[in-house]
Amino acid sequence: MIREQLMAMLTAALYAVFLYNLVFSGGLGATEIIRAAKKNGGMLTFSLLISVFSALTAAICRLLTVWIPKLETVEFQWHVLLYGSVLLVLYLIVCTTLSLVRFKAQAYLLKYMGMAVLNTLVMAVPLLSFQLGYNLPRTIAMGVGAGLAFAGASLLINSGMHLLQQNKAIPVMFTGVPATLIYTALLALAFTGFTGSSLFGVGGEA
Repeated sequence: MIREQLMAMLTAALYAVFLYNLVFSGGLGATEIIRAAKKNGGMLTFSLLISVFSALTAAICRLLTVWIPKLETVEFQWHVLLYGSVLLVLYLIVCTTLSLVRFKAQAYLLKYMGMAVLNTLVMAVPLLSFQLGYNLPRTIAMGVGAGLAFAGASLLINSGMHLLQQNKAIPVMFTGVPATLIYTALLALAFTGFTGSSLFGVGGEA
């Protein structure tokens, strides 16, 4: 039983990282990805905070649907409102707790925490977990996987930025942000292939 649960959690985490990378396949948190990729120091901190808040928010929301079964039948917009409220309350509790405890990296952590919570990636995890019908362990694993997906995407874009800066063959008008966006789009195209989705439809369908 425990082995099956662990395998299910591993599958959910890998799904969030590779098969349906929320960053590249869904475009979630794309702006923060590029910003984090430019700052090597805050990349891992940002990814860790996304994992923590994604997992905690998704777990709490999943428990609420278990305790209040009627929540599973409400319309999508009410789920968004509920999950957003849970995330806001969780953020306020964590911020209040950290503010009461003085430590060296307090200001640094609070700064990145605000950006992590406002990231669309964090909000997408409980919604996607609900749509997939995940149980509590899988939901938590998917939250952790979302953070790993963010970290992996940041590292890929970061390494790509360094290579693009060293490439003298790139035309001047494409250097910097344009080249980074094209590189990121190619990565997104590659990861979208894992989902099995059709980008342009079949038989003329959109």
